[in-house]
Amino acid sequence: MTAGAFLVAVLAGVAAWLVTPAWREDRAQRLHGRPSRSLSLAGVWHEIEGRWRVGPAARRREARRRMQVIQALSALAAELTSGQPPASALAHCGGEPSAWPAAAQAARTGDDVAAALLVDAHLHPVLRQLAACWQVAVDSGAGLAAAVTALAASTRVAEDVRVQLEAELAGPRATARTLAMLPVVGIGFGVMMGADPLGWLLGSTPGLLCLTAGLALTGLGAWWTGRIAARVESML
Repeated sequence: MTAGAFLVAVLAGVAAWLVTPAWREDRAQRLHGRPSRSLSLAGVWHEIEGRWRVGPAARRREARRRMQVIQALSALAAELTSGQPPASALAHCGGEPSAWPAAAQAARTGDDVAAALLVDAHLHPVLRQLAACWQVAVDSGAGLAAAVTALAASTRVAEDVRVQLEAELAGPRATARTLAMLPVVGIGFGVMMGADPLGWLLGSTPGLLCLTAGLALTGLGAWWTGRIAARVESML
C-alpha cells in the first residue's frame, strides 16, 4: 500500500467514525418517537463539533454557549416571576441568536415546547432539565417560575465550578502541548547534527509512512487529552 492510499484509508475511517454516531442517534430517536434532527450537513457538522472539542478556541466557544444559556434562563426566570405567560416569555428570552431556537418557534406556533427543548438540548444539555420542568408544568399545572429560577441558579453555580476546574486543568493541558512539540524538537536536533530528517520523511515511502503515522498519533494524543478534560467537565 502506498503512502497516499494509506492516508486516504485513514481519513475515510475517521469520516465514517464521525458520521455513524449521528445516524445511529437519529434512527434511535425515530424508533422511540422522539423529535429527531435530520441527518443533514448541519447535523453532521454539529456531531463533529461535539466530538472535536479540543483547543482554546473550542473551549471559548463552549463557554460562550453556556453563558448564553445561563443568561437566557435568568431572563426567563425573571419574566415568569413577574407573571408573564410561559410561552411568550420563552419566545422572547432566548437572546440573539436564540439559545433555544426550536423551542422559541414552537412557543410562537403553539407546538410541543418540551419536545422542541429536547431538540435544542443537542447543543445545550441543560435544556433537557428545562424540558422536564416544562412538561411537569404542562401535565400537572404546577408553577414554572420557581423551577426555572432554581435551574438558573444551579446552572450558574455549575459554571463557576467549571471555571475553577478549567484553571486546574491548565497545567495538564500545557504538559500535553509540550509533549506534542517534542517530535519537532527531535527533527531540529537531527538537522543540527548534520542529518537530513526532513529529506527522509518527505522523500521516501517509509519516511512518508512514518510522518503520516506520527502526525496521526500526535493528533490522536492531543484529541484524547482534550476528551479526558471534556469528560471531567461534563460530569458537572
